[in-house]
Amino acid sequence: MSAAVAVLDRLRAQLAKYREMVGIVAAQRSVFASMDVDGILGMIERKRAILEEIDALEALLAPLKADWANVRSKLSPEESRAVESTLEETQQVLKELVQLEDEGRALLEKRREANSDSLDHLMKKSRARGAYGAR
Repeated sequence: MSAAVAVLDRLRAQLAKYREMVGIVAAQRSVFASMDVDGILGMIERKRAILEEIDALEALLAPLKADWANVRSKLSPEESRAVESTLEETQQVLKELVQLEDEGRALLEKRREANSDSLDHLMKKSRARGAYGAR
């Protein structure tokens, strides 16, 4: 396998993994909303497995990136366009992934604050009852 084909195959595989991650993160909203602990743990495990696969692909790409000027000089114009297109698409997928992760984090934070407010209200109510001897 030529370096050009290797780099393109690995970049495309990496893009596919990032897309898979986007799918999981997009589905996390319903899991977070339901506070399904098993669902959340399963989602975390799937994300961890995908990240390991991405890391493995990155390790395969590292030598090619280290010698990028040489690898790039051997790309045909068609291969060069394919690599650039894949890199641009990967950048867009990563932006979407970051946005979805930020939304998920905000949802969890809002949920945590709502639960904290509810707990504070219950604690104050309990203290008030205790202060007046009510049960």
